[in-house]
Amino acid sequence: MYSKGRLTEESFSVKMWLLTNEEMATTYQVSLFAGAFMVLALVVWRISRRQRHYEVPARDIRKGHRWCQVDILSHTAYCNVCEGLIVDGWYCDSCGVCADHGCFRKADKGISCKFLSRAGNSSIKHHWVKGNLPLGSICDVCEGECGFQALTDFRCCWCQRTVHTCCQPMMAEICDFGRFKSFIVPPYCVRLKLVGLKGRRHLVVSEVRLPNFRPWCPLIVIANAKSGNNEGDLILRAFRGILNTAQVIDLHDLPPESGLEWCNLVPDQTCRVLVAGGDGTVGWVLNAIQKLKLFPQPQVCILPLGTGNDLSRVLGWGDGYSGNIDVKNILDQIASSTCVKLDRWKVKLSSERHLGIPIPSREILMNNYASVGVDALVTLNFHKTRESKFYLYSSRLLNKFLYLSYGTKDILERECKNLHQKLELQLDGKPVNLPELEAIVILNIPSWGAGVRPWQMGSRASELQPLRFDDGILEVIGIYSSFHIAQLQVGLSEPLRLGRAKEIKLSLHEKVPMQVDGEPWEQHPADITVTYNGQVTMLSNFKN
Repeated sequence: MYSKGRLTEESFSVKMWLLTNEEMATTYQVSLFAGAFMVLALVVWRISRRQRHYEVPARDIRKGHRWCQVDILSHTAYCNVCEGLIVDGWYCDSCGVCADHGCFRKADKGISCKFLSRAGNSSIKHHWVKGNLPLGSICDVCEGECGFQALTDFRCCWCQRTVHTCCQPMMAEICDFGRFKSFIVPPYCVRLKLVGLKGRRHLVVSEVRLPNFRPWCPLIVIANAKSGNNEGDLILRAFRGILNTAQVIDLHDLPPESGLEWCNLVPDQTCRVLVAGGDGTVGWVLNAIQKLKLFPQPQVCILPLGTGNDLSRVLGWGDGYSGNIDVKNILDQIASSTCVKLDRWKVKLSSERHLGIPIPSREILMNNYASVGVDALVTLNFHKTRESKFYLYSSRLLNKFLYLSYGTKDILERECKNLHQKLELQLDGKPVNLPELEAIVILNIPSWGAGVRPWQMGSRASELQPLRFDDGILEVIGIYSSFHIAQLQVGLSEPLRLGRAKEIKLSLHEKVPMQVDGEPWEQHPADITVTYNGQVTMLSNFKN
C-alpha cells in the first residue's frame, strides 16, 4: 500500500508529465505553422519578384514646384513673387521660377509649374517664366540682348526661347519645343493615373502617344543624385529644366528599370538613354536592358562622372565632367552621335568548395575588362577605403591619389608575386605558358586603367590587329608588377601580349584578388570561364 503522500507525489508527477507533453505538442504545432507560413511567404515573395512591374513615376505639380536651394555665390536670382534680390531662397529645377524664403509658398499657389501631362489638343502654348534668364540670352524676335536687368523679359521653359517683354506679343502662341524637340516627351502625349493604396497613392505614366512631329527619339536621363561631389544632383536638375521631368530618373530613389519602362510605353520608337555616372553605373543600366529584353534596344550614351570612365573614353564622351554642365551642348552632341555595337561577355565563376562548404556558381556580365592579380588588388584596396566611414569627401583627384598610393604600397609588399604559379590560362582551349607575372588582364575595349591603351603600345603595335569592341574577340595581356602598371600609365613600357581568343578559361588554385569592370573582390579557388554573351547598342561621339 502506498501512503497518501506517495500517491499525491506520483499524481503531481503524472500531471506535470502530461502538461509538459501538451506544451511540447503546442510548441511543435506553432513551429509547424510558423514554418509553413515562412515557406508560403517566401513563395509569394519569389512570385512577386518574378512578376514585378516597373512604373515611371510622375510628380503631381498641384502640390507645388520642385524647389532647390539657390546658390547665391554662383547664380544671381530675383524672386518671382516680390521681385527682390534673393539672398536665402529657392528655384524650381523644372520650370525655373525663383522665390525667396518667405515667398515660395505664395509661388506654389500663384505660379503654375511645367506640366508633365496635358489632356486635350496635340499642342501647347508657350510656358513663359519671367526673368532670371541665362547670361547672354538673345531675344528670339528682335535678336537683341535681353534679361540683363533684374526681373525682366521672359523665357519659355519648354522651347528655351527668350524674348523681351515688348516682343512677347509678336511670338507665335503655340510652342514647338525648340531645337531639342526630338528628345522631349510633350505633355499632351502623356496620360497619368493614380496607383497605390489609400494614403500612399501616387501618379505614374500609364500611356504615351506619338507626337505630331518627326523625327522623335525620346531621351531618358538616368543618374544617381548622390554620386560624385553632388555632381549627379546638378545633372538631374539641369535636364529637368529642358525635358519632361518624368524623363529624368534618380537612381537614389528608383531602379534603372523604372526609367527603361519608357521603352515599353513607346514600343514602336527607339529611345535614347543617357547614363550619367561611372563604368559601374553604365554596367548596371546595361544589365537592366538585358533583363527586360527590350526591343528595339535603346541607344545608350554616357555622361562620365566616375574616376576611370574607360568606356566613355572609347566612345568619345570624354574622361569626366565636373562643375557646371552645358546641357544644350551635350544634347547637340547626342543629336549628332552615331550608333555602334558593344560586345558583352559572361564571366562564369565555378567553385567546388570553400572551407568544406559548397559554393554555387555565379555569373557576371563584363563590358570593359576583367583582371586577376595586382591590378585587381589596387582596385580592391581603393574600394575598401571608399566604403569605409572615414571616406568623407569624394573627388576625381582624390580617387586618383588613392589609386597611386595603393599602387606604390604594393611595389614594396608585392602581395601578388608568383601569380603564374597560382593559376592556369587557356585561350580557345589551348593552354598558355605563363612567365613570372603579377596580373592578367582580359580586354574587351581598348582603354584600361583610366585611359591607358595597352594593346596599342610599343614598336610592334602597328603590326597587330587593332583591338575592337564589336568583333567577338578578347585580348589578354600580362602585367609584371605594380611598377610595370606605373610605366604603362606614362607610356614608358608595353604589356606582355598573351594572345586573343573567343573563349577564355582561368583555373585558380589559390585565393587571388579579382575585378570585373572595376568591381573587385577576393576570389577563392575556382574555374573562371569568359564567353560571348551578346551585344548592346551604344552611341559614339566620334565623328567618322
